[in-house]
Amino acid sequence: MNHHLGLQFIMISSVKIIKNAGSLSESDLVLLAGTDIILNMLRNRILVLVEKKQVCDWSKLTEGMIGFYYIRTIDLKSNLFQLWFELPTDLETFEKNLTMAKIAGTVYE
Repeated sequence: MNHHLGLQFIMISSVKIIKNAGSLSESDLVLLAGTDIILNMLRNRILVLVEKKQVCDWSKLTEGMIGFYYIRTIDLKSNLFQLWFELPTDLETFEKNLTMAKIAGTVYE
């Protein structure tokens, strides 16, 4: 019986939980079409141009978000992204996080 429990533990320990917080996917947007959430997100958008050959640390930049947000790739070659936020305060939080990350030099992974 101990052997079975050991095997169960090994199987469970190989599962990794990735926190998704309020990040939405394309399919989520389809499900939310026509709702107030989407209307709010359309009002709270920002374009972000990332230095070429750099990868943003999106988890750091979206830290402290309360509502939903969506990161849309506009142009992968030029690293242009559009971010949608459900709440205007989350847009402000993102801008503050970006400013602090620029000062600390931690915008990129």
